[in-house]
Amino acid sequence: MASVDKLERVRELLKQHGNYDWLTSSGKLVVLNNGIEFAATYLVMLVALFFSGAGRWLSLDYWLSKALRKQP
Repeated sequence: MASVDKLERVRELLKQHGNYDWLTSSGKLVVLNNGIEFAATYLVMLVALFFSGAGRWLSLDYWLSKALRKQP
């Protein structure tokens, strides 16, 4: 069963048995793939923050450059 078919079936069920207008008042219904998109997105953001965006004292690139400057 394709995601589009599942989404249409969910819409039908919610219209019959739920308050569809209230459930969709803040946006459309979506079918997520077990949240893997969110996990991948947050992993990429965490890696970017870890390497360069955490500021002078907390970023890995600061400590790596400091350690590499000390070597002869």
